[in-house]
Amino acid sequence: MTPQIKSSKAGTAAVIMLAFLLFYFPSMLILFTHENEPKDMTAFNLLIATCYTGVFCINYFLIVPKIFFEKDNKLLFFFLNVVIVVFLCSLLPLWFENHGGYPRPRHLQGVKLSTGQIFMGYMSFIIRDGIMMILSIALAFAMRLSKTREEMRSRVLELEAERRNTELTSLKAQLNPHFLFNSLNNIYALIAIDAGKAQQALYELSSMLRFMIYDSQSKTVAIPKEMQFINDYTRLMSLRLNPSVKFSCNLPTIKDDSLQIAPLMILTLVENAFKHVAVIDNRGFIHINIQIDKEWLSCSVINSSKYEQTENLEKGSSGVGLRNIEKQLELIYPGAYDLNIVKESFEFKAELKIKVAALRRPIQSMGV
Repeated sequence: MTPQIKSSKAGTAAVIMLAFLLFYFPSMLILFTHENEPKDMTAFNLLIATCYTGVFCINYFLIVPKIFFEKDNKLLFFFLNVVIVVFLCSLLPLWFENHGGYPRPRHLQGVKLSTGQIFMGYMSFIIRDGIMMILSIALAFAMRLSKTREEMRSRVLELEAERRNTELTSLKAQLNPHFLFNSLNNIYALIAIDAGKAQQALYELSSMLRFMIYDSQSKTVAIPKEMQFINDYTRLMSLRLNPSVKFSCNLPTIKDDSLQIAPLMILTLVENAFKHVAVIDNRGFIHINIQIDKEWLSCSVINSSKYEQTENLEKGSSGVGLRNIEKQLELIYPGAYDLNIVKESFEFKAELKIKVAALRRPIQSMGV
């Protein structure tokens, strides 16, 4: 049995139980607190409770969802309920009139009532029980409206989660080829410089691809694995760096696998540093520094950059990398990150901070 069917049956049972408590419970109290009441009076109370319950259930399970919401026919909704209330309020007095009149409580047994009193008794029945039936309809409508709105809200949340998941998958699909093309281009250039280093780089690339194919397809990856991947990547990319480029990479030693991060999240910043590093006056630099404390995971990536390159980055011509990471952060860690991009004439700096508390939460709880 599927969870949806179980939930539907549980909801139906809860509604029926509520109807019993609202309409039958008072009659049951009368039955146990007035033991000497005539049996026909007890049967009368139970019959009236059945009418209330019937009106409530017909509206909750049929008229309100099918006529009011599904067909959006408000006129038919009001017409059917008017017919039901008028029919019951007219039929019951006629039925009792043809079967010896209304049952009387014990203190009125044997008392002769005037025509006016009998008439007022019928009118009080029609007014009292008619109002109770109208209240039953209103209660059924209110409960069904609340249930329908909750179902619509759940569907909207599901669609939004699906949209975010689709968008995130698309972003990852763009990012992975971006990484692969950069790596292959570096190895291709390295072959002409040092074949031995190119072979080593190709071996390391195969190890990194295994990470991307298997680990990066999950929603999160342990931060120690992510740090190892970044370490392998920087080693691979640094083989091709101009000797005049000063390179430093400071990564934290983390053994806590409970800290999880979206895979390849930080790689984009590191990629851009290697792609856009510039040598100015025979000097260049790439500085990567990742730290983690009790509150934040902090990543700082700084590289030397020419004025034209920083202009291109501002205009978005750097490719999908930076735009992707901003979208992914907003989708995965809304309100739990801080990304600052500083572009100067000869320096490009990217700083990313993610709250450690967010790294301990499963991504699906954030709506992805």
